[in-house]
Amino acid sequence: MSRIVLSVLFLLLPLRLSHAAEGVQVQATVDRNQVGLGDVINLTVSVSAQDSVQVAEPSMPPLSGFDLINSSSGTETRSTFANGKFMTQQSRNFVYMLAITQKGVLTIPEIPVQVEGKTYKTQAIKISATSARPTPQAAQPRGTDPFQDMDDMEELFNQMLQHRMAPHAPGQQVPGGGATGQPQGQYNPEEAFHIVAEADKTKAYVGEQITVNYYLYTRGQIRDIDSLKYPDLHGFWKEEIEMATRLNFEQAVLNGVPYQRALLVSYALFPIHAGKSTIDTYKVKCTVVTPANFGFGRAYQFTKASRPITVEVMDIPADKPANFSGAVGNFRVTAQFEPPTGTVNQPVTLRIRFDGRGNAKLIELPKLDLPPSFELYDQKNQAKFLKDGTSFKEFEVLIIPREPGVYKIPAVATAVFDPQTKKFTPIASQPLNISVTGTATTPAAPAVPGITKDNSAQAPEYEFPDLTNDQDAGETAGFLNLVVTIAAFVVVLGLLGWRAWHSLRRKPKRANLSLILKRRMKSVREFAAKSDWRRVGVELTNSIYYILGQISEQGGAGVELERLLASTPPSLRQELSGKIQSLIERSEALSFAPEKLVGDLIESSKLNTFIDDCERVMIRMLELAEL
Repeated sequence: MSRIVLSVLFLLLPLRLSHAAEGVQVQATVDRNQVGLGDVINLTVSVSAQDSVQVAEPSMPPLSGFDLINSSSGTETRSTFANGKFMTQQSRNFVYMLAITQKGVLTIPEIPVQVEGKTYKTQAIKISATSARPTPQAAQPRGTDPFQDMDDMEELFNQMLQHRMAPHAPGQQVPGGGATGQPQGQYNPEEAFHIVAEADKTKAYVGEQITVNYYLYTRGQIRDIDSLKYPDLHGFWKEEIEMATRLNFEQAVLNGVPYQRALLVSYALFPIHAGKSTIDTYKVKCTVVTPANFGFGRAYQFTKASRPITVEVMDIPADKPANFSGAVGNFRVTAQFEPPTGTVNQPVTLRIRFDGRGNAKLIELPKLDLPPSFELYDQKNQAKFLKDGTSFKEFEVLIIPREPGVYKIPAVATAVFDPQTKKFTPIASQPLNISVTGTATTPAAPAVPGITKDNSAQAPEYEFPDLTNDQDAGETAGFLNLVVTIAAFVVVLGLLGWRAWHSLRRKPKRANLSLILKRRMKSVREFAAKSDWRRVGVELTNSIYYILGQISEQGGAGVELERLLASTPPSLRQELSGKIQSLIERSEALSFAPEKLVGDLIESSKLNTFIDDCERVMIRMLELAEL
């Protein structure tokens, strides 16, 4: 049976790989082909696909006549709007800086690149190297190159066309007609379109929310749009509010001139450090259909970028109160027990929720003032940024009361910094009351959420017959003892057989998972050796979710962590639940959080220690699951 399954898998594997590799393009380019001895060129190996694919670093062949000086890599995402739809193209670029060490016709050979396990090869490139560096070419005289003349005429016609696309603003002169030009900060209404970045503030505190929207303003008809560069937004913690999937135009006015405006993307930004920070540009290329006589128009392409916005970032006051939560903005806090009443030695959940405008992900759980007889059993949290520009963070604290009584729990209190008042503002929930019933006996094992107690297995009461005859009673008792003995023997054999079958069935699964885990961790350490700590975070997150998904049989990263943990054995939850959540949070921080907030975890020694911790926890997960 296993051979049949393996055969089917091997038959399906090429189909899956060919599907995964569909749409992949691999190419190599250089910034110039005519060079001199000692010149430096940039060789770029680019891998592009419609979906996210796993790309290994190219295996550079021996390069005769070149010295490799430096290398770098980066990822680029481009969105194209055409025929009413957005299409996304993702690219991974590897850039190699090469110095020319000999003259003649040099060849950069084919470069193999592994994409989703399949090998692609770039084309060979010829480089002509002279003995001396070529001098810069003078401008080519007009008329010697007909194609250059056509390009110049096209550019001149485009400029004239932009002047005719819209009427002049009242009191405004046509550029070139005596005007001194547009004042800084204004936009020429005669241009085909504008990309405008609009921020709700240019002066903010560290951690204060800044909402920035990137708009397309136009007075023509946009046929398609190609996003050439998304903003990097270095120096900010970025949360996406909205990414447009289609252009929804609305009426708007820019510098007193009416336009059609469409949102491209909206971000909530939180400055990381004090000083000057720049909201950088969003660059696009649009095809615009221009108005013309008799209702006909011609399509022209223009490339535009938004203007950068400088933000003055101030540090929050140094006199922070002891209970400062770390959040900047306007928040409220609520707390409640679930269920509202409790039983001795049985867990209840204290749910604490912060929500408001700001980055709630930075809020830490305040110190809780609980009675001495309340035992903290477990804690977890979740946070999310919402599309309306607000966020929340919710803590679930599992508490076990050990003694009965009526308890009054003080309010959950903390402090946040309010940038409007420039002061630290205390916030608090309502005080809580909880009634605990039962008897203060020896603590029992707590009931674990998600596992219900099954009372259906309790043995039913058996009514014995009235045995009046001693001899009959003796014979009946002997018969019953024989039946019970045989039944017990059968049950024991059945249990032993089931356990043996269960063990034999699970050992191969554990062996397979251990092998898969070993391979994944080898890949993680390879990324760590290359200082690619972002990829380390992604791979560790995926690995933990994968192991949890196999143990719980609930899937993987597409399932909530709480649901995965709830379906694992109780021993695993009790020993590793908190540790797993902590590792997931740190792995996700490595994957997505700004480098300043990741801290020293990216240092080689600490990163390798973190990788070892993750591996030990995953191995222990397999042991506790008895796979």
